[in-house]
Amino acid sequence: MLIIDFLILLMGLFLVVKGADILISSAVAIGKKYGVSDFFIGLIVIGFGTSLPELLVSIDAIIKNSPEISIGNVLGSNISNILLVLGCALIISKIDLRKISRFDNFFHLFIHFAFLIIVWLLIFDYKIGIGFLVLFSFYIYKSFNISLSNNDNQLETNDLITKMVFKKPLIIGLPTIIFSIILTFFGAEFTVDSVIDISSFFGISDSFLALTLVALGTSLPEIITSIRAAQKNMSELIIGNIIGSNIYNLLLILGFVSLFKTFNFPKDVLFFEVIFLFVCVVGFSFLLFKKKELNKYFSWVFIASYLFYLSKLLLTNF
Repeated sequence: MLIIDFLILLMGLFLVVKGADILISSAVAIGKKYGVSDFFIGLIVIGFGTSLPELLVSIDAIIKNSPEISIGNVLGSNISNILLVLGCALIISKIDLRKISRFDNFFHLFIHFAFLIIVWLLIFDYKIGIGFLVLFSFYIYKSFNISLSNNDNQLETNDLITKMVFKKPLIIGLPTIIFSIILTFFGAEFTVDSVIDISSFFGISDSFLALTLVALGTSLPEIITSIRAAQKNMSELIIGNIIGSNIYNLLLILGFVSLFKTFNFPKDVLFFEVIFLFVCVVGFSFLLFKKKELNKYFSWVFIASYLFYLSKLLLTNF
């Protein structure tokens, strides 16, 4: 029934927002406890947590002998992270880019450039997989060291969850983070399913749903987390979430897939997505190198670009 679908929609939105709140509070408290920056927390805890769907899809693709699905999943997710996640966060608040290190920015640009070269000249095999995983390990180590030197570990908050996690980060913090991630994903699942049911009731086509609502659903944890972080003026955490998620997708997920399966990139199918992603990454890197504050006007540029991407997919595939 339509009323039930609306109730499920409200419940899903509540769960995803509440999960994002708990995730941010817990992650920041752990970061402060161990003296690492908000950027690194966004990179490690939130970036990894919100990238779990992509990892699960990639594992499923290996089992079903379809590694190409992993590439399409990674491309779509990284484009969404830069354009949609950042665009939505900018609607809420300005984002200060001045504290983002040049190393993180350069590394993010470098791995996408390397991906572009591999796509055109090489094949994905265990050697590429090992190389990606080594690069991933190096980046985490280097970024951790940078975060230690740039962080203020003073905790200034009245939030009960944050205080509890700060006092006992392992006993309370880790279970709370796991719980919040599960809560967020269940909320996203309920939200997408109910919206699809409501849209179907009003006769909206399946193709439109596939390109919009389902795509939105897989990015909903990142979007809501970044929006809540924007409301708390946590610019570093937002950028860390975006860069972290993108690096996880490219190096960890594709690296993992390449260990078990050798495959060529389907250039004829995903040519536009590869070029479009690289353009997005270059533009994103340019803004980070400028080290300025992004105002709300940029949100419309990012969101309009994402809508262009969706419309191109619609025209190409349907």
